[in-house]
Amino acid sequence: MFYYFCGHIHTNMNILISNGIILPMNAKDGEVPYFKGYVGIEGERIAFVSSDSRTAEDFMTVHKDDCKRIDATGKVVMPGFINTHTHVAMALLRGISDDVPLMEWLQEHIWPIEGKMGYKEIFDGARLGIMEMLLGGTTTFVDMYPYEEAVAEAAESAGIRAVVSPCPMDFRMEHFEKDWRAVHERFDGSSLVSMMMGPHAIYTLSEKNLQRSVSLAMELGIGSHVHLAETETEVNDAHTKYGMSPTLFFEKAGLFNTPTLAAHCVMVNDQDIEILATRNVSVAHNPQSNMKLASGIAPVKKMLDAGVNVCLGTDGASSNNDLDMWEEMRTASLLQKVATKDPCAIPAYTALKMATVNGAKAIGCEGELGTLSPGAFADIQLVNIEKPHLYPHTNLVSELVYSTHASDVDTVIINGKIIVEGRRCMTMNEVEVCVSAQKHINRLLKK
Repeated sequence: MFYYFCGHIHTNMNILISNGIILPMNAKDGEVPYFKGYVGIEGERIAFVSSDSRTAEDFMTVHKDDCKRIDATGKVVMPGFINTHTHVAMALLRGISDDVPLMEWLQEHIWPIEGKMGYKEIFDGARLGIMEMLLGGTTTFVDMYPYEEAVAEAAESAGIRAVVSPCPMDFRMEHFEKDWRAVHERFDGSSLVSMMMGPHAIYTLSEKNLQRSVSLAMELGIGSHVHLAETETEVNDAHTKYGMSPTLFFEKAGLFNTPTLAAHCVMVNDQDIEILATRNVSVAHNPQSNMKLASGIAPVKKMLDAGVNVCLGTDGASSNNDLDMWEEMRTASLLQKVATKDPCAIPAYTALKMATVNGAKAIGCEGELGTLSPGAFADIQLVNIEKPHLYPHTNLVSELVYSTHASDVDTVIINGKIIVEGRRCMTMNEVEVCVSAQKHINRLLKK
């Protein structure tokens, strides 16, 4: 089972998006990255992207009996976001522990309550997080958690793309073995769900269990999704125990022999960055979570300059405390400007690429996701820019990164299906999802 989204997918309705401001995310340096135009969708893929009304008219002529037309006047038509690191079911734990250091947060607050959570709690927690992401324009997410089978089921039923990462940890290995097999057997061939191995971190895995994860990833032909160099404590402990940085340890252990997505990479030095670049490791930058847990500021500018593919993630909603990729884009750009004392660090268009194009590359879907191009999957968001906080219109890219909110997303299309329309999720009942989540956490906190 590969973690690339490929293979046969059933045909959906044809869709013509008209009169929108098209931001395809494939502009070359010096080109204006957007234009007014049209996007045609046939089944699950994009048929054309054009500024020529005649192309749209020809499309309507061919599909006159089976085509839905969306008038995108006043809206930006752009790729959906790819959230490359989260623990989506932690939406259920939002707010239960704030303003404490990472290891105290994990050991004294998060892990104990997670130990009480079963399939149903994680399924409903995942639905809550997925609904939040969908309403904010996220069309793909990369997850890591126990019971990834439940997360995969929630994702498929909601119509969102998910790369789920069953998570080996020394105290959960028996459950991990059941979970990865369940995901592999149940979702192999899914058009929306794929799998990576999710070795949690250097501080939760023995060398033996890390090797088990690496071997499985290589055997199944999939990638690995890992926490790496998130805190100074993690790095210091690795030097004490192994005499090297976590990055060098994983490199020597063979983890990077699999396509690897490394979350955080806050405490990486020049040698670590060289390893990441040489081994084509993608980095999921989580600026708001890193700020809230006081982990530090990742050297994103330095990593990008070294050729590392840096994308964006939200982390879980209990350490952020939301799943808003618009906020992550804005924070990623502003934080690097402060850290480097360079106002040119991470320009707005680079931040947009981190949330789309770079995310697609990180999960092996370059050219298939994160772009509006003929042949790419029709994973699209329509953003309403007719809002006071977005006027006057002078620089569209700047408006999107520095001024737009998740609540400005009007329509979301995934795999050619309309999942959100008029800010209403078509695949889930918002009230039912929220009420169910509240009942779960009320019960868990009483135990």
